[in-house]
Amino acid sequence: MPLAALAALVAAHLFDLASFVVMTGRHGLTAELNPIVVMLAEGYGLPGLTIAKIASVVLLGTVVVVLSPKRRRLASSVLVIGISAGLLGGISNVAST
Repeated sequence: MPLAALAALVAAHLFDLASFVVMTGRHGLTAELNPIVVMLAEGYGLPGLTIAKIASVVLLGTVVVVLSPKRRRLASSVLVIGISAGLLGGISNVAST
């Protein structure tokens, strides 16, 4: 799997996290639509939410790397879904601000 593809995954989720911080700074946590993110933010604050985001990206990236030698199409599909999820989250956060 090309390093650029994994970098795109990280960038998409950094965009999601950064736009979340801006959105909640302007409108509060009530602007967040994802109940899992709200629960994590309420229970563990931004540090806990950041750790959860990093862990999910590392897990997804590891799955893609492990799958890619024998199941390249599946690995690519998982990667595209992961990137799309980060972009969708970021775009929805920006739309809320």
